[in-house]
Amino acid sequence: MEIKIAREIGYCYGVRDAIEAVIEEAESADGKRKVYTFGPIIHNRQTVEELESKHGIVTANTPEEIEEASTVVIRTHGIPLSSAEKLTSRQLKVVDATCPFVQKTQVRAKKFVDEGYYLVILGKKQHPEVISIAGVAEHCTIVEHEEDIEDVPRKPKIAVVFQSTVAFEDFRWALPALADHCYELNVLKTICGVTITRQKRTEEIAREVELMVIIGGKNSSNTKKLVDISKRHCAKTHHIEGPDELDAIDFTGVKVVGIGSGTSTPQSLVDEVVEKLHAIAIVGGEPCPASGAR
Repeated sequence: MEIKIAREIGYCYGVRDAIEAVIEEAESADGKRKVYTFGPIIHNRQTVEELESKHGIVTANTPEEIEEASTVVIRTHGIPLSSAEKLTSRQLKVVDATCPFVQKTQVRAKKFVDEGYYLVILGKKQHPEVISIAGVAEHCTIVEHEEDIEDVPRKPKIAVVFQSTVAFEDFRWALPALADHCYELNVLKTICGVTITRQKRTEEIAREVELMVIIGGKNSSNTKKLVDISKRHCAKTHHIEGPDELDAIDFTGVKVVGIGSGTSTPQSLVDEVVEKLHAIAIVGGEPCPASGAR
């Protein structure tokens, strides 16, 4: 059984930097003060659990959960301005680990609002990144489905930004509909380049294999998008969080397996999955060469 691994795999740079930042804060605290993340630092259960067990980092979901004189690290997805103000108003050390790309979108969205545009965000309504961007405007509309267009008021000027992990093609339909709601439509394609590249690489691999394994958190938006893309070209696509889930997959007769991962999936977890696939192939009596990004 041959294993093909997507060239872009493991953490993206924003996630990597955030993980390094929170570990650095925990080490410098040296047990003398608590270190929190505001919301899960990333959408990967194993990483969040490891940060807690190895470094004592606590996940808080509201400002009230954070003790005074503690350190709080803002998650990669960012947080609403109102939440940030609550944190900075207290006796806390606040470390902003928001992905730089998301920060740019927040800044640009705020500038649109200041320039008199009505803000529309294309993305998932409950995604923390979208909620953080929406926090820059007193009034805005999040468009996730076609029926959400009805909630967009008619305004002279409308500005559009995107959740960084969506696919542009999934929201192309929204632009002409939004153009009917205004005289001036300003569209800023705030989709992360890493996300776009990873989606393309996943599609390439899925076209070449008989079975595809996508590794990442079940609550990870960008991972779920990779699964959707893979299924278009490889019917036997499986979304797993770890190697143990491979036991439930039927590899009978499969000669070529592909592997992709979300941007919040650590390389170590990818390696564990590859190792398990090697073991499965050996049990099946077949050699298991691996090619790709390893």
